Amino acid sequence: MSRRSFIPKLYLAALAITVAMGALPVALNLAVDPYNRLGGLPLGLAKKKISEKAHYPLWKIIAHSNKRPPETIVLGDSRARALRDKYWSETGLKRAFNFAYGGATIYEIHETFRYLKTQPKPKNLVVGIQLRSFDPAHKSGMNRVPEALRLAGNPVKYFSSWFVTRISWRHVQEKYPGQLAAIGNLSPGFISTAQAADLGSPGHTSLSTLLQPDVCFGCRLPEQQQRTAYPAYGHRRGHGYGFGREAGLWRDISIERQLPARFERQVRKNGRSDWKSFRFSEDLWAKVVEIADWSKANGVKLVFVIPPTIVEMQARLAEFGRADLDRNLRLRLADLAPVIDLDFDNPFTRDLTNFKDAYHFNAPVARNIVAEIGQLLTTSPEVRETALKVRSGLACPTGEQGVTRELNDGIIKMTEGTNCRIWRRANDPS
Repeated sequence: MSRRSFIPKLYLAALAITVAMGALPVALNLAVDPYNRLGGLPLGLAKKKISEKAHYPLWKIIAHSNKRPPETIVLGDSRARALRDKYWSETGLKRAFNFAYGGATIYEIHETFRYLKTQPKPKNLVVGIQLRSFDPAHKSGMNRVPEALRLAGNPVKYFSSWFVTRISWRHVQEKYPGQLAAIGNLSPGFISTAQAADLGSPGHTSLSTLLQPDVCFGCRLPEQQQRTAYPAYGHRRGHGYGFGREAGLWRDISIERQLPARFERQVRKNGRSDWKSFRFSEDLWAKVVEIADWSKANGVKLVFVIPPTIVEMQARLAEFGRADLDRNLRLRLADLAPVIDLDFDNPFTRDLTNFKDAYHFNAPVARNIVAEIGQLLTTSPEVRETALKVRSGLACPTGEQGVTRELNDGIIKMTEGTNCRIWRRANDPS
């Protein structure tokens, strides 16, 4: 064979190998399809376990597109995510879809809402929300939703994505560990991780992030000499009457007990991280107002839920001077839609058996919360009957018999049940 004829053949062989190598990730993604874009081969993989946590928005967006349009949609972070679809179904609200993400920011909640506006509108919208999410530096302002929409909406991008390939490979490793032991070192470690959209300037990292103990051990700012007094946010451009300390709704939190290690670490470390440099963003508030305005204009019943935290975590919020800000957030939210408030000092939030950690409640509590929300969304006897069955130390004042206290300043009305308060406009007939 002449040298002249050998070179083209070598080139073609190299090209064929390159094309084959390039096609391998696509073939793997088609076979595994970790986010069920088309379904993949019947390999018996537990996809939700790995795929959802690797990219919550991508999992939820594709799952939503594969289902019948839901009547009830849930938005929020991991606490809202705990209100699982099956709990709504058990309650009697059969067509509910939980669109909440672990670690979700308001940027992500709003971006998901914008996507939902392009879909058949639901009857009910439940939004889990809390004060700390209104800091633009919370979770470094991440937004994973645009990336999820790009991948979910374009099969070529999805099946050729290195991120999808990495998750596909993780599934294969999980399913066939013994078979892959001999070739474990061939795992495509060069594949990059999923990148969330950067809402800040290139290369920008917040000071609070840089000072985290896992980034810079021993780094700290000087202790503040006095608490920062934040002005109270009023509703309707003014301040409400009758909801201050004199109303007896709020009390100084005093509790001394030994917390489990994880609880104690969160109260000490996360409590400081949440509130020491907290800054309330009116831009983020405007995104919540946009959701409320659209819901009202389109006849969608909107309910906000402030999830419970253990009482020690509430005390940390007050310690850093954020208590008035937190209390007035309820008034601002109630001016938009009814608010189910579970985060205040009461026997329920003092009972550690209701919680998995300082932030997250357990499954029985989640069922209880779903049943209480359900009563606010519908008058169905089935839903009310279910609520009565699962109640355990938590009963919202959804009917006259459940009200233990009521306050009304002429603009906002607060009714209290058992360890649950509902805030709404005074003229709200619901």
